[in-house]
Amino acid sequence: MTSHDAELSRLLLLEISRHLPALEQSPPDPTEARRALHALKGSLGLAGEQALAAEITRLERSVNEGDDSAVRTAAGLLRHAQEKLLAGESASEGLTAWPEPPPTLAPRPIDPSLRPQYAAEVTDRLAGIDEALGGSMTPIEAVAVAFRQVHTIKGAASAVGDEPMAWFCHGLEGRLKSGSQSRDAASSALAELARWRGVLGGLLEDPHSALLSLRAARHFRSAPPSAHPSQMPDDEPRSIAGDDATIRVAALSVDRLLERTTTVSVAREAIAQSAIAVRSKSARLRALRADLAEALRLIGPPRPWGAPAAALSRIRTVADALVQTSEQLEETAAAVRLPEQALRESASANKRELSAMRQTPLRRLFARLTVAIEAEARRSGREIAVHESGGDETVDRRLAEQLLDPLLHVARNAVAHGIEPVAVREGLGKPRCGTIGFAAVKSAGRLRVTITDDGAGVDVAEVRRRAVEAGMLTATLADHADDDMLLGLLFVPGFTTRDASDLLAGRGIGLDIALAAVQRLGGRMHLVNRAGEGITVVVEVPVESGFSTVLWVDAGGDTYAMLASDIAAVRRNDGPVPAPHLTACIEGDAPELGAPVCLELAVEGERAAVAVEAVGALEELLVRPLTPLVAAMGPFAGAIVRGDGTVRLALDAHALAPRARALGRVAAGIPSDRPRPS
Repeated sequence: MTSHDAELSRLLLLEISRHLPALEQSPPDPTEARRALHALKGSLGLAGEQALAAEITRLERSVNEGDDSAVRTAAGLLRHAQEKLLAGESASEGLTAWPEPPPTLAPRPIDPSLRPQYAAEVTDRLAGIDEALGGSMTPIEAVAVAFRQVHTIKGAASAVGDEPMAWFCHGLEGRLKSGSQSRDAASSALAELARWRGVLGGLLEDPHSALLSLRAARHFRSAPPSAHPSQMPDDEPRSIAGDDATIRVAALSVDRLLERTTTVSVAREAIAQSAIAVRSKSARLRALRADLAEALRLIGPPRPWGAPAAALSRIRTVADALVQTSEQLEETAAAVRLPEQALRESASANKRELSAMRQTPLRRLFARLTVAIEAEARRSGREIAVHESGGDETVDRRLAEQLLDPLLHVARNAVAHGIEPVAVREGLGKPRCGTIGFAAVKSAGRLRVTITDDGAGVDVAEVRRRAVEAGMLTATLADHADDDMLLGLLFVPGFTTRDASDLLAGRGIGLDIALAAVQRLGGRMHLVNRAGEGITVVVEVPVESGFSTVLWVDAGGDTYAMLASDIAAVRRNDGPVPAPHLTACIEGDAPELGAPVCLELAVEGERAAVAVEAVGALEELLVRPLTPLVAAMGPFAGAIVRGDGTVRLALDAHALAPRARALGRVAAGIPSDRPRPS
C-alpha cells in the first residue's frame, strides 16, 4: 500500500466512523440515515472503493423508498469495511466478485413506456454479439465489436434503471478488455463471451431467474460458473418469420389484436367460473331448504305446548323463499352460460384466424440452429452432420422466436459438451462425424421439439452420487431413482456433475434458464439419456396461448389440475402393487397407499401411475406460467386462477412419473441393483 493509499484509507476510515452511529441507532432516523449514506457513497467513490460504493448507492435508494431494513444492511456492510480498513485491506474486500451478483442487486420495474424500445435495443445488440462470435472477423476485430455492443447494452440498461443488466455488462466489459492485447487473448475473451451469452438473454427476459442461477452456482461450487451460452450467431436476420406476409396488415396490429383476443378469452373464463359459483350457491340453497323441511317434519303440527303456529309459518315462508332464490340463481347461471359459450366460440374463431396470419414454418428456426451448430463445430474442431424432420410444421412467429434462445442453448451444448472430439470418437469405435438431429411434430394443440445427439450422454451414476452429497435425495430414494428422476436434477439451479465445465453446462448454469424460458410459454422440458450414445432433449409447448383441457383431482386434502393429455387411464387403485399417493410424489415423503383412484400417466418408457382420493370434472382453462422459484419446488406445470380468486397448481406428468416409479419400488420392497451412493 502506497502512502497515498494509506492516507485515503485513513480518511475513509474516519468518514465511516463519523457516519456509522447514525446508521446503528435504533430505531433509525430516516433523514439522518439518508444523509449518512449519501455522504458515504461519495467518499467511497473518491477512495476507489467502487464495489462498496455501488452497494451503498442501492441501499440508499431502498431507504429513500421506505425500506428500514436497508439501514441495518448498510450498517453491517460499513462495519465490515471498517474492520478491513483497520487490517490494512480494501474496504470492498470480501464482497462478491463478478459474476456472482452482489447481495443487494435485484431487478426493478422498468417504465412500461421505455420497455419496448429498450428490449428492441438490447435484442439488436445481442444479434451484433452473435455476429461477432460466429462471423468471419479476426478474433481481435470480433472482440472490439463485441465490446462496443456490450458497452451499448450497459448504457441502455443504466438509462432505464435495469441494474442487473448494467452490472453484468460492466463485469463482462472487463473480461473483453483483456482480449485486445493479442490473438490468443482475443480468442480467450471470445470463449468467455460465448459462455456468458445466455446470461445476457436471461437478464433481458427473466432477470429474477438469471440472478438466481448465478447465486445458486456459488452455493454448489466455490469457482465461478463458466458455461452459460444460449445463442449462437449466424448471418440471418434475427426475425425467423421473414418478410413473407401475404396480407397488407402491420405485424404489430396483428399482435395487438391477438392480445385483445386473449384478454377476451380470460374474461370469458372468469364469466364461466362465476356461473359455476352461482350454480354451486344454488345447490347450497336447495340443501338448506331440505334441512328446513326436515326440521319442520320433526317439529310437527302446531300444538299448545310446542312451537307456535306463527313461527312455523315464518319458517315455511323462508323455505319457500330459498326455493325461489335457488331457481332464480339457476336461471341466472343458465343466462350467463349462453353468452359465455358465444364468447368462447367467437374468441376461438378470431384467434385461429389471426394466428394463421403469423404462422411461420419451423424450418426457419432449424436453419438458425444449424448455423449455430456449424459455427460451434468449426470453433471446436469437431465434425458434425445435422439432420432434421418436421420443418414444414408451422407455428406462431412469436412462439418460434421465444423458442430460439432455449433451443440454441441446447444445440450449442450438444456440440461443445456432447459430441466427442474426432480422436475420442474414433477410439470409441464411433464414426468421425457426430450427428445432431432436430425433429418437430404438432399434436393435440401442442408442439414437441426434440434435439438428439450421438455423443457421450450423461453419467447418471455421478448425478446420483452428487444428489446424495448435496442432500437433494435420500440414499434410499436415490438408490431406487430411475434415470428420468435423476436427469431432472440437472434443471436445479447450480446443480452440477463435474468439477469442470462439461456436458450440459457442467457448472449448473444454463439448463435452468432454458427451462424457465420454456415454462414461461406454458411448456416443459425433459431429458432422455443413452449412456455413451448421446442424449435427447425434449421441449413441449402449447401451440395456443396456455388454454388447456385439465382434469381436477383431489389428493391429501388439496385439489390439483392435470393436463387431460397426460392421463392415459383412470381406474381403481387395486393392482398387485398399489400406486403411490400423489401427495408423496409431490412432497417426497414415504409413499402413502390406500387412495382409491389410480391415474395412469401418459408418459414414454416405463409405466407410471399415481393414486388420488377422487377425480373431478374436465375443464378448458388458462394455465398460467409459474415463477422460477415455485416451478423449482415441485413437479408443477403451471397455475390456474379460479373464478373465486383461488389459485390451483397444475402438475407435470413427465416430472411426476419418475418420482412415482421410484416411490413405487421403495413401497414394493424391490431391491436395487445399483450400488448405494457413499
